[in-house]
Amino acid sequence: MLTLAKHGATFLLNSPFSKEEVWDNLPLIVQETILRNSIKVYTIDANQVAQDTGMAGRINTIMQTCFFAISNIFPQEKAIGMIKDSIKKTYGAKGDKIVRMNFDAVDKTVANLFEVTVPNKITSNKQMQPAVSGNAPDFVKEVTAKIIAGEGDLLPVSKMPVDGTFPLTTTRWE
Repeated sequence: MLTLAKHGATFLLNSPFSKEEVWDNLPLIVQETILRNSIKVYTIDANQVAQDTGMAGRINTIMQTCFFAISNIFPQEKAIGMIKDSIKKTYGAKGDKIVRMNFDAVDKTVANLFEVTVPNKITSNKQMQPAVSGNAPDFVKEVTAKIIAGEGDLLPVSKMPVDGTFPLTTTRWE
C-alpha cells in the first residue's frame, strides 16, 4: 500500500487501533517504508465513527473528510463547509435525518482523526500475509494473487487468458 509513496508523503489509515497502538500493529515492511521515506501517518477508526453516527458500514464521507483535513488543499473550515454543501446536495432529497447523520459524521471525524507519533525504530516482526494460499493453483498464484495484492497493472498481457475467462473454482482461493 505504500510502494508508490514518496519521501515526505502522508499516509491515512483506517484502523481499529488507537494512535498509540497502531504503529506496533503495522507489518514490518510497512514500518520500514514509513521510516525510510519519512512518511507522516494519520489514523482514524472510520468504522467506529460510522457506527457511532448511525451510518454503519458507510465510511466514504468520513474518509473524504479526513483527506481534506490533512491535505491542506483548502483551509479545514472551508473544506468541511464544502463537504457539508455536497452532502446537502447529494442527500437532501433523502431527508433531513440523513443529512444530519452525515453532518454528525463529518464533525465526529475531525475529533477522531489523529496523527501517529512515529518512533525512530521498527517495533514489529509481523509479516504481510500472502494474497492467496501457497496451495492455490498456479493461475491463482500468478494472476489472481497479483490482482488481489493491487499489482494487476504489473501483470504482462501474456499471463491473461486469451479468451478472457478465468478457470473455474478459483474464487475459493481469494
